Amino acid sequence: MKKSITSWRGFAVVIAMQFAFAANAAGQGGASAPRETDLLTEAGSLEAHGDYRGAEKILARVLAANPTSLTGLLQMERVLLVQGRIEALLPVLDRLLERDSRSALGHQMRVRALSLLDRPDQLSVAGERWLAETPRLEVPYRELARVYQQRGDSERAIAVLERGRKEVPRDDALALELGEAYATVGRWHDAAHEWARAVGPDARGLHAVERRLNVLSDGGARVLPALVDALDALHAGPARLRAAAVLAIDAGLRVQAESIARRTVSLLEPAAREPFLIEVARRADGAGLWDVAYWAYDVLDRAAEGGGTQVWAVRARLADLALVVGDTARAVKLYRQMEKAFDPGSPERRAALAARVMLAARDGDAPSADRALRAFRSEFPGAPETDAVAAEVGAAHLLRGDADAATEAIHAVAGPHATRLQGLLSLREGQFNRARVLLLSAAPQLHGERATQTISLAALLLRLSPAGGALLAEVAVGGPPGPDALEVVARRSEGLPGRERAALLDFAAEVAESSGRPIDADALRQVLVEQHPDSPEAPTALLALARGLSSRSTTTDEARILLARLIVDYPRSALVPQARRELERLASAGATR
Repeated sequence: MKKSITSWRGFAVVIAMQFAFAANAAGQGGASAPRETDLLTEAGSLEAHGDYRGAEKILARVLAANPTSLTGLLQMERVLLVQGRIEALLPVLDRLLERDSRSALGHQMRVRALSLLDRPDQLSVAGERWLAETPRLEVPYRELARVYQQRGDSERAIAVLERGRKEVPRDDALALELGEAYATVGRWHDAAHEWARAVGPDARGLHAVERRLNVLSDGGARVLPALVDALDALHAGPARLRAAAVLAIDAGLRVQAESIARRTVSLLEPAAREPFLIEVARRADGAGLWDVAYWAYDVLDRAAEGGGTQVWAVRARLADLALVVGDTARAVKLYRQMEKAFDPGSPERRAALAARVMLAARDGDAPSADRALRAFRSEFPGAPETDAVAAEVGAAHLLRGDADAATEAIHAVAGPHATRLQGLLSLREGQFNRARVLLLSAAPQLHGERATQTISLAALLLRLSPAGGALLAEVAVGGPPGPDALEVVARRSEGLPGRERAALLDFAAEVAESSGRPIDADALRQVLVEQHPDSPEAPTALLALARGLSSRSTTTDEARILLARLIVDYPRSALVPQARRELERLASAGATR
C-alpha cells in the first residue's frame, strides 16, 4: 500500500513539473510576442509623425530578431521608400531568403526593389533565382511579369508568362495575365484565346475576364469579337455559350448574340432557361440590341403561365419593344390584352390604353386616334399620359396637313409634348419667335432624342432669316420629308448666307438619318463639307460621313481620307480625338481581316 502511495506521489510530481515547464514556456512566448507587437506599434507611431529614421531603427531591431516578420518587412519597405533609400532593404531581404529560400514575399520585394533601383541585370538574376526555387507555382511568374509590365517591357513580361504556362501543370495557368499582356501589345487574337481559357468550361472565370476587358481603353471592342468566337467553339457547353452570349451583347454583336442565345436556351435545363432569358433580355435592352431583347421577352412571354405581376411586366416591355422593332400588330394585340386584363380605372389599363391610342396615331389613322383619345380622356380625366397621347394624335393630324385638327387635339392640354407641338404649329405659320420660345419651354421636360431635337430646332431658329425659317419649317414640321423634299431644301437654300445654309443642311441631314435614310444624309453632308468648309458644322459632318461610309462600305479608304481631313484641316476641333480613335479602329479592323 505504501509503495502504491509513493508511486502515485512520484507521478503527481512529474505531472506538476510538466505543467510548470509548460507555463514557463508559455510565459516566455507571451513576453516575446507582445514585445514585437509593441515595437511595431511604436515604429508605426513614429512613421505617422514623420520620424522615418526613428521608425527605421526600431524596425531594424524587429527584423534582426525575426527576419520573417511580415508586418516589419512591409513597414520597413514603406519607410525606406519615403526616404529614397530602398537599397537599404536588400540586406534585410537577403537575411530573410537565407532563412527561407522559398519566401514569396522576400523574392517579390527583392525584384520590386531592384526594379525601382533600375538594375535590370540584377533584376533578371533575382527573377531567375525565384523561378528556380518554385518553378511549378504561378505566383513568381505572375509577379515577375507584373514588374516587367510596370517597367514598360511588355515583351519580357510575355516571355515570363509563356514560360510559366509551360512549367505550371494546369491548362489555364496564367491565362488571365497572358491575355492582359497580349492585349497590351495589340495581339488581340492571342488575348482572346487566353481569356477564353480563363473563362473556363464552366464559365467561372467570366467575371474576372470582364474586369480585364473593362479597363482596356476601348472597353474591349477590339478583342471581344474574337473572344466571342473562341467561346462559341464546337461542342461548347451551355455555361460557356452563356458567357459568349453575354459578351456578344456587351460588344453589340446583335446577330451573334441572338444566335448564341437561341442555342444556349436549347441546351439549358428547363429550370435554368428563365433566369438566362431574363439576363439576356435585360442586358440586350440596356445595350440597345432591341431585336435580341424582343426575342428574349417573346420567349419568356410564350412560356409564361397565368397572369401574375411578372408576366404582365414582361408583356408591357414586350409591347414597347414590338413598336421599336416594327411589329406593330403584335404591339396592338398585347396592349389590347392588357386593357382587358386590368380593371377599369387601374394604372395598368390606363398605360395600355394610352399606348394603343398613340399607336393608332402613328399608324396615320387620325379618325380612329381621335375617337380613342376622347375615350381615354373620358375614362382617365387629368391622366399624366394625356399630354403625350394628345400631342401624338395632334402630330398625326399635322402630318396630314390639318393644322386645325392638330390644334383641337391638344386643346386645354398642358405639358411639354403639347407645348412642343404648339411650337411646330407656330413654325408652320411663320411665327418664328413664338416657335422658338415654345420649343425652349418644352425641351427641359422632354427626354432622349426628342429633347435633343427640340433644343437643336430652337437653337437653329436663332440663326435663320425668315427665308431660312420657311425652309426649316418644310423639313421640321409634319412627317419625315422624302428624298425629293430634301433635294429641294438643298437647292433652294443656295441663296442663303453660307453659315445659315450650312446649319440648315446639317439639320436636314440629321432628320434624314433619324428617318432611316442614311444615303440622303450623306448627300446633304457632302454638299456641306464641299461648299461650306469654314462652317462650324463641317467637322461634325466629316466625322458623320466617315462613320457612315465605314459602316456601309466594304473598303475604308474613303472614310480614312475624311478622318484625316478632319484632323489636318480642323486641328483645334473637339472632334479630333474621336477622329483619331476612328482611324485606329479602322486600321485595327483592316489588320484582322
